[in-house]
Amino acid sequence: MRSKLIAAAAAAAVGVSVASVAVSTTAAAPTSAASDGRARQASVRELLIDRSARLASSPRPRGHRAVRVTPPGVSGRVFGTGCAELPRLGGAGTQRGLPRLPVATAIAQVPALSKLSQAIRLAGLTKILNAAPSLTVFAPDNAAFQILGTGNLKALFSTRSDLAPVVRFHVVAGRVRAGELYRQKVLTTIAGTKLYASRAPPSYYVNNAWISCGNLRTANATVYVVNRVVIPGT
Repeated sequence: MRSKLIAAAAAAAVGVSVASVAVSTTAAAPTSAASDGRARQASVRELLIDRSARLASSPRPRGHRAVRVTPPGVSGRVFGTGCAELPRLGGAGTQRGLPRLPVATAIAQVPALSKLSQAIRLAGLTKILNAAPSLTVFAPDNAAFQILGTGNLKALFSTRSDLAPVVRFHVVAGRVRAGELYRQKVLTTIAGTKLYASRAPPSYYVNNAWISCGNLRTANATVYVVNRVVIPGT
C-alpha cells in the first residue's frame, strides 16, 4: 500500500495516471514479498524516468517567467518571480520575519506553503526540522500539491508512513547556496535520494521542479519554493 501511494503521487506530479502506475506496479507477481517490492520499484522508476525525460524536453510551463539572475544568489538576495507572493514588510510570514523562525515554524507562517506545512505536521517532522542545525528545503507550493489530484493527495496525507518520506525527499542537510544550483550540483536529501540542479537561464530547476522563489532564509534553513512535488531518482 505504501509504495503504491508514493508511486501514484509521484506519477501524478509528472502527468502519469494512477491507472498506468497500477498496471506497472502489479504486472508481475514474484514469489516473495521482497522481490515483488523490488519489481514494483523498478517498474515505477522506469516509468517516472521516461515521463521526466519527456517533461525535460518539453517547453517550460507558460506563465512561469523567472527573474533574470546572473548567477543567482551572488549578492545573497532572494530571487524569483514567485517571491512576490511573500509580503516584504510586516509580521512573521514575510521575507523580513522568516529569518527569526526555525524552518517548520517559518513555513507555517506562509499561506502559499500551507499544504507543505500540513504535510510536515502530519508526518511528525515539525520538531525534527526545527531542531536541525542547518538545512535546505525545496518547498512545493500549494499549487504543486494540487497537481497530485484530490484523491492521491487525500490518501497521501492520511498515511504518515507514506507522507514522511515524501517530505524528506525535499530536505537536504546543510544550507545549499544559490551559486551551487548555478553550478548544477547534485544534492543528496535526508531520505538518501538525489536532487539534480539544472539551469536554463534565467530559470533554475531541481529535478522536475522550477524554482519560483529562492534564497529565502529562516533561522536554521534556506528555502527554495518549487512548483512541483519533487520526484526522487529522476
